[in-house]
This record gives sequence, C-alpha cells and structure tokens, in this order.
Amino acid sequence: MSAEAVAALIAGIFSAMGMGGGGIMIIYFALFTTTSQILAQGINVLIFIPIALLSVIIYHIKGMIEWKTALPFALFGTVSSYFGAYLATVTDDALLSKGFGILLLIMGVKQLFSSKEKKLPKKGSK
Repeated sequence: MSAEAVAALIAGIFSAMGMGGGGIMIIYFALFTTTSQILAQGINVLIFIPIALLSVIIYHIKGMIEWKTALPFALFGTVSSYFGAYLATVTDDALLSKGFGILLLIMGVKQLFSSKEKKLPKKGSK
C-alpha cells in the first residue's frame, strides 16, 4: 500500500470519527511531499466533502446529531469558509504553515491537559 493510500485511510478514519483527519492529510503533504500549504488545504477540502457527507448520514441514522445546535454552526461555518478560503489564498505559504502548526500545537496541548469528560447523547435522542 502506498504512503498516499495509508495517509488517506488514516485521514478518512479520523475524519469520520470527528477528530480532524484533514490535519493528517495536510501534515502528510507538508512532511512527505513538496506540495504547498495552500494546495494541501485545497486537496484536503476536496477529500473532506465525501467523508463529511457519509459521516453525517451515519451520525444522523444513529441519532447523534442535535440539528437545532448543528444547523446554525453549519450555516455560519459555510459562510465564513468563503472568507477563510480567500484569506488562505492571499496569505504567504510560510506564514500559513506556521499558523497551522501553532494551531495544532495549541489543540494538542489543550487535549492532553483537559480533564473534562463529555457526555455522549443517548441513542435515539435528538
């Protein structure tokens, strides 16, 4: 199995679990290819779309989406993604890479030292 296939497999599993599999793809591109940060992000978005659609269907069937909470986030996230994509295209690639690395570091440290447990919704609750 090629390195690309392994990276895509891991990213798909992480994405479907809601754990940021796109970050895996971007890290793969940054460390193992000569792909620019902005191109890696574009490829990541393209890969994310089918994974996200399938995941939404599965989570919905299992009753694990609270639509009243999710829809405003989806709406505002969709609108703001336009601005984020524009900013990414006008930002220097080196700065974009450093910003991505800093964000990953902050999220990782927060996850490591967080002791708060989240409750899962009961199956079938909406």
